[in-house]
Order: sequence, then structure tokens, then C-alpha cells
Amino acid sequence: MPDISLRSAAIGDLSFIGELCRRSTSIPAEGVGYPRCADERELLAEIALYDNVMEDHLFVVCDAEGAAVGCTGLLVSDTDAVSYLVGPLLHGAWRTVDTARQVVNLVLGKRDVTGALVGYIEDENVVLGEALQRTGWQRGAAQLEMSCEIRASDPAAVTAQVRHSIRRLAGSSDPAFGATATLLGRHHHWPSDPLARLHDYLEDGYQVAVLESSGRLVGCALWIHISGTDFARLDYLSVAEEFQRRSYGKTLTRHVLAEAARTRAIKRIYLSVDPANEGARRAYRACGFEEGTASRKYSYIRE
Repeated sequence: MPDISLRSAAIGDLSFIGELCRRSTSIPAEGVGYPRCADERELLAEIALYDNVMEDHLFVVCDAEGAAVGCTGLLVSDTDAVSYLVGPLLHGAWRTVDTARQVVNLVLGKRDVTGALVGYIEDENVVLGEALQRTGWQRGAAQLEMSCEIRASDPAAVTAQVRHSIRRLAGSSDPAFGATATLLGRHHHWPSDPLARLHDYLEDGYQVAVLESSGRLVGCALWIHISGTDFARLDYLSVAEEFQRRSYGKTLTRHVLAEAARTRAIKRIYLSVDPANEGARRAYRACGFEEGTASRKYSYIRE
């Protein structure tokens, strides 16, 4: 096994890390599903979203002479008690199963991480997929990334499609806060207290669109503009059981697109969906989303 080590990333490493990110987003055999970053700027934005620090959470992989041959790290989320594996992204001949295994073990030893560890890898990235499984990670469900271009020049065209009254959740004191947290927690299987988790999301800068009827919560959508980038993510969308199959999911999705257009700073919005959920895929396509990269979840639970 090669002699490699990890050191904290520094400003001078960002150009090299950006090159690795660009390869990962353009070559499926090196692809990851999350954090899927086109360059170093997007990766730094993801680190900042979690209130993490580059020097503590992003590492450069070095050979025996100290030369940079890759990067890795962990995005540690206090909100959902999950840490997300960055890569590892390895350069050239260093992209082998044995090297990737060693890097994964080294990065896990860098931090005292509690809770679940998760990585998302494109199926074509057989090197990293095999390395994770050999290191004790469990191969899980697939997810499909979808995206929609935001045409900020004509937000009215999007707004015109929304014919229902939707408002932004004001905060934890909002009368709909409890019902919204309960709905999201139930539908998306949040393992932690949904009230605390939704409060943390709002503190982190997420917006929640709520659709109500006669004082009852119909549905909600939780999304965020990733600061420092030109894209946003629609992370959670839920419609209460008694209101399903009435196109309310499309209504909420179109509302988020309209809000993104109004910012004039967002060029594209992303979401992830179960590839087997054809109904959801069809609904998102009807709202203008296009299907993109498929990846697979890998999980690791510390003893």
C-alpha cells in the first residue's frame, strides 16, 4: 500500500482542489453525488453552509515526498447529526482502490465524529465504490439529481403559473411552524426532533414555503440559495396525505422557482429524487426540471 498522509488544506491548495472537482463533475468514473462541486469556490460554499472551517474539514492527500495527489474531508452537520464524506478525489495513477481505502481510514481518524457517516458516489466510480465497501461502508439506495434553469429575466412567466396563496414561514414563532416540522419529519424520516431540526434549518438560512387552506397546512417546501454561488437546492417538499394527488407538489415547486427568479442571483436550482419514483420525476419534469447525474448512498456507522 502506498505511503500517503493527510494535511489540512490551505489557500494555496485551492487551485489543485478545483482541478480535482472539475474532473469529478465531468468524468463519471471519478464522479461523486454529494458534495458535487464544479470548482473550489462551490466546495468552499458547501463548507461554509455547515459552519465548518476549511482548515479543519478539508484535507490534501500527500505522497511520501509531501506532494499533493488528492483531497478529501468531512462536512459535519449539527442539524441532522450526519457527516458527509468529501470524495476522496485522487489524481491520476493514485486513483486506486487501495489508496482510496487508506485515505478514507485516515480522514475518519482526523475527527472525533459521532452519528452517521454518508457518502454519495456515482455508480461508474467503481474505484471509490469498492474502496468504501472494503472499508465497511454499506451500499444503499440510489438518488437522481434533477435541475432547472432559472430565467431571472422573466420571473413573471413563472409567477403566472402559481395560482395559490403561498407564504414564507416566518420562524419558530409562526403558527404553522409545528405542523410544518411534523409533516417534514414524518415524510422524510428525520431521526432527530423535527422542531429542533427545522429551527436549525431556518437558522442556517433555509427558506420554507407553506401552502395553507382554511387554516390547515396543505404542504411545504424547504430550499436554500447556497451563499457565494449562483445555484440553490430544493431539499425537502411535502404535501399532507389528505391533499395529495391534487398537483399541490407542482404548485409548491413552481413557487420556489418563482422565488428563485426574483432573487436574480440564482441561475439553477437542484433537487434529488428516488429514481424509482416515476410520479415525482414526472411532476418535476412538468415544472421544467431535467434529469442529471445518478449516484448511490454509502453509509458507515462507527462502533
